[in-house]
Amino acid sequence: MKIGQFVELDYSGRLDNGEIFDSTNPKEAEGAKGPLIIIMGAGHLIKGVEKALLEMQPGDQRELDIPPEDGFGRRDAKLIKLYKLQEFRKQQVAPYPGLRLTIDNRLGQVVSVSSGRIIVDFNHPLAGRQLHYRVKVIRAVEQLDEQMKGLLTFHFGEPPVYTVDGQTIRLEGVPEASQERLRTELLTYTVFKTVEFVDKKIGDKHEKHGQNSEKKV
Repeated sequence: MKIGQFVELDYSGRLDNGEIFDSTNPKEAEGAKGPLIIIMGAGHLIKGVEKALLEMQPGDQRELDIPPEDGFGRRDAKLIKLYKLQEFRKQQVAPYPGLRLTIDNRLGQVVSVSSGRIIVDFNHPLAGRQLHYRVKVIRAVEQLDEQMKGLLTFHFGEPPVYTVDGQTIRLEGVPEASQERLRTELLTYTVFKTVEFVDKKIGDKHEKHGQNSEKKV
């Protein structure tokens, strides 16, 4: 496989103790819906899996042992921060160990609550862990319609409505927080040169959301 290619694959990820933390198999992971379509090089998968996929062809299956540096990184003590309880009270949040929340635009997990002090860990929950993957490449996805449905399913589960007009694509109801990444992927890895985001249809009218983006050629 190669960078920029749309690929359909099956995979499952396990920890050393055999616990499955991610899988495309509905029998292994709740909410899984079968094979996924991803873009090689777009950061849809961890580095170790992508590196292996570059050496694979449709039909290949491999078992992978992935060290932390090619997975979710090594744990970094600098990413463990101390906060005062009053900072949470201002936001009407009652912290408790295990609570995952966003602080300073970063996702973290509360480690401890004591004496008015809150320790939050911003490391990825699987940082520092050795990972084991089973990966099977099903096929390269060449048709644009399949690529679009696969990409939107990967990001949103239920693909938003979209229309295509030449090299312009218009998407309805995409959350603003997701627009920039989706815009970048569409302009980088597909034939589209213009991406438009619009609010959901109301009657016969569409309201544009944000500005158009154009690929420079």
